[in-house]
Amino acid sequence: MIFSFKKSRFFWLRSNFILLLLTALLLMNKPYWEKDANVMFFMFVFTAEFFLILLSLVYGFQTEKVILSQRKRAFNKSNFVHGIIVLIFLSIFFALALGEHMPFPSSLFYASILINVIMAVISLIFPSWVIKQYEFSIYEESNGHINDLLRYFLFFAWTINYEVQIVLARLPFVLQRLLGVIFVAVLLWELTMIGLIFENN
Repeated sequence: MIFSFKKSRFFWLRSNFILLLLTALLLMNKPYWEKDANVMFFMFVFTAEFFLILLSLVYGFQTEKVILSQRKRAFNKSNFVHGIIVLIFLSIFFALALGEHMPFPSSLFYASILINVIMAVISLIFPSWVIKQYEFSIYEESNGHINDLLRYFLFFAWTINYEVQIVLARLPFVLQRLLGVIFVAVLLWELTMIGLIFENN
């Protein structure tokens, strides 16, 4: 089994860039944080970083079981407006649904993690189906406005789980399921930390 430090480092750097963008959604609402929320925020980042390091190590290994992501350009100028519509709709919906407990845009991030928990649980049983369903919905040629709207919704709501499952798919059955369970636990922990950050809102 060959390990590529270069591939592992690339995945870690890319993942941390995404983590930085996501944590910015929480920091934007810092005035609404609990008095001791800095501790929960640290635990949120620490747990995410621990799991990203674990994933980076898996990504660096060249295993016999390789799943190639069918990535191709899915978003362009012609459907960019649909992405804005979906973002506005989701922002308004979750701002109203969670507004009493959590301010926007943190509420949007919280909802995304919640949806990813559901998909991560399904992935424990049908990982290949989840991967193929995401790729079909995101990367297949658009069949109209509804398809484009659904494409952006899945991108906002489902991408975290997809990116993790693509990496875990490299592993043998038992290890894949074991890390899948750890992933579900991490997501549930992160939901708890975000909830505690805004506990008295």
